[in-house]
This record gives sequence, structure tokens and C-alpha cells, in this order.
Amino acid sequence: MSDRVYFSCAETAKLVRAALKKAFPGIKFSVRSSVYSGGASIRVGWVDGPSSKAVEAVTSAYAGGGFDGMIDMAYSKESWLMPDGSAAFASSEGTVGSMGVYEPYSYAAPAPGAKRVSFGADYIFCNKSWSVPSYTAALEKVCGLYGLEVPAVKVGVGEPYVDYMPVPNSNGCDLGTLVHRELCSENYPS
Repeated sequence: MSDRVYFSCAETAKLVRAALKKAFPGIKFSVRSSVYSGGASIRVGWVDGPSSKAVEAVTSAYAGGGFDGMIDMAYSKESWLMPDGSAAFASSEGTVGSMGVYEPYSYAAPAPGAKRVSFGADYIFCNKSWSVPSYTAALEKVCGLYGLEVPAVKVGVGEPYVDYMPVPNSNGCDLGTLVHRELCSENYPS
């Protein structure tokens, strides 16, 4: 008899939304669940604010699976759900037994009252976007570093961008790539 609790993808999305709200108060997240033949996933989106790495640190334990691209193999993961709704890794067989790269793991319950769970979303994808003011500030910084005139910022499909423009002395990078690198850098203000 199993004492594991199973959560649907939609139920998992509710837990992810609550965890993000607690971890990053004041940031509005879009959390959407999708169920399709062969699996389920959750997409998390937000504008400005925390880095993708910081958001993934909160959401990763809510994923019920993983994928090893080295051997083209999906694998399952289980988690611990704490009484406060937060999650932690519990166990996975990994993929090394199938010649993959992910090691198996098994962790004891991290807190009293933690329940072993299987989450309904195989994957959680996190996608940060930037507002026009944030993008413009990064563009101005990059243009200042390379002695360039600041071009107009455009908006397409909700995302700010600049037209393609090669940048001299940038190892072959164009202006848009340099701005994106600046926005994604760890020391860039959110």
C-alpha cells in the first residue's frame, strides 16, 4: 500500500503559484498548466523582477519528471510536500542505469509532517520577460560601453527589441544579443 499523494497538473500549478507568491511578493507571475498526450507541463512567466535561476530554485521541486537529452529519455521524480506548501526533492532513479547522466537520489523527509508526493507536471518551464523601461536601460548601458548611438526600442509580440545591428569589437555579437546578455547578467538590477 502506497502512502504517496498524487497531484494533478492543475493542482500542482496552484502550489507553484502559491510558492512563487510567497518567495517573491509583489511580482505577478503567470502560471499555466497544460496536459497533452504523453505528459503535462507548467509554464511560468513574469516581467522584470527575479532571475530565471532564482525562480527555478523555487519551482524545480514541483516537477514530477525530467529529461536526459544525452540518451533521449524521460525519467520520474518524487518530492516532499511540507505542511506550508513548499516542496523539496525526495527521490529519483535518475538515468545512469540506462547510460544517462542523471544520478539517482533519495532524501529523507526534511521536516515533520512532510508527505511524499508525485506531482502531475512532468516539466516546469520558466520564462522571464523585460519591460520596455528595463530593456531601454540595458540598451543605454551597452551602447555607452561600445560608444554607440542609442537606437529606438521596438515592441513585437509583447517583447522589446532593437533591429539587427552588428557591434564592432564585440566578438561578432549584434546589439540585441549584447542587450540580452546584460539583462540576464547576475549583477543587472531587476
